[in-house]
Amino acid sequence: MEGSLSLSELLARVGKALKNEFPGAYWIMAEILEIRVNARGHCYLELIEKKPEDETLLARARATIWASKYNLLRPYFETTTGMPMKSGIKMLCKGTVEFHAQFGFSINITDIDPAYTLGDLARKRQEVINRLREEGVMEMNRELPFPAVPQHIAVISSETAAGYGDFMETINGNSHGFCLRTRLFPASMQGDEAPASIIAALDAVYRSAGEYDCVVIIRGGGSRADLECYNNYDLAYYITQFPLPVITGIGHERDESVADMVAAFGLKTPTAAAEFLVDRLLAFELRLSAYRDSIASSVGRAVQNQRAVLQGLAADLSHLSRGYLGKKSYILQQSALLMRRSIENMLVRKRDQLSLLETRNSLVNPANILKRGYSMTLHKGRVITGIEEIGPEDLIETRLHRGRVISKVEETTANHGKGED
Repeated sequence: MEGSLSLSELLARVGKALKNEFPGAYWIMAEILEIRVNARGHCYLELIEKKPEDETLLARARATIWASKYNLLRPYFETTTGMPMKSGIKMLCKGTVEFHAQFGFSINITDIDPAYTLGDLARKRQEVINRLREEGVMEMNRELPFPAVPQHIAVISSETAAGYGDFMETINGNSHGFCLRTRLFPASMQGDEAPASIIAALDAVYRSAGEYDCVVIIRGGGSRADLECYNNYDLAYYITQFPLPVITGIGHERDESVADMVAAFGLKTPTAAAEFLVDRLLAFELRLSAYRDSIASSVGRAVQNQRAVLQGLAADLSHLSRGYLGKKSYILQQSALLMRRSIENMLVRKRDQLSLLETRNSLVNPANILKRGYSMTLHKGRVITGIEEIGPEDLIETRLHRGRVISKVEETTANHGKGED
């Protein structure tokens, strides 16, 4: 048919038109979706552009870096950025528009500006920081009270990582002899899968959170790409919400990751994290020693003061006791003198009373009465005072001053005269 073109003719015209329209090289901003290097050293990329608001795909194109250029650009990019070219990073590359009838449209990359990639990573990092600040969670983990004596430690790391070995060596070999109990929760510590793996380990710690004083996230040193995962929003947000203080020792010396910023304590290396824990125990021991010394000093001063008080009281007591005993001694002496005089007076009175009684007894003594001419009549050894006590024919005894008379009663007569008994 007149005016018709074969496919190859059409594509040749398209290629020519593109070459006329884009005759030179252009700086292009794009994100790497896929990247592979073949056996000959040629690098093939799939570049994309996303809509910033919802990351809807706006454009997609293939790109190539021929081996001769790739061998120069790759080390330059990695040395400058600290990371390899990989999926997910944005870059600013210089390239020419190519169109081949069999392979279609592609971009031949001849140069790369690594500063753009660094700027984009910094921008993403700052966006994460701004988002966390806007949500008001940036300081939440830092505001948790940190235990004075952290002894039970949950450790999130790779079991085979050198950083984990350095951490445990510092913990177990501390020169103070402190005993810290640790439990490892294994996780992938680098790459795109690291945030989800670390979050899963934090979930495992959370299920037994009551057993631990804090959590330590550690890994050894690495490239900037290896550590880029610690700027991940999900990981950082999870750390802000964690109920235990989180310590990071991620093994970097230059940049501070977002995980470091939101953790209770962001330290540079695993060894520094271990030394921090040991130093906390040492600080507590020093405080205890200071309290002990302060208490001992206070007690010593109190004892010294009380000893002085007791010595003063003892002196006062000795003085008062001597005065008191002197007064009591004088009183006792006066009492003894008075008692002696009272006893002597009483004895005199008693002697007089005895003399009077002796006189009275002498006066009423029957023998003395009989001497005066009186007699005493007895019946059966008993003194007779009335006739009713005897009867006729009774024998009675009459006692005189000198001798006695035995008589028989013949008759008794009662006296009824006045005044007679």
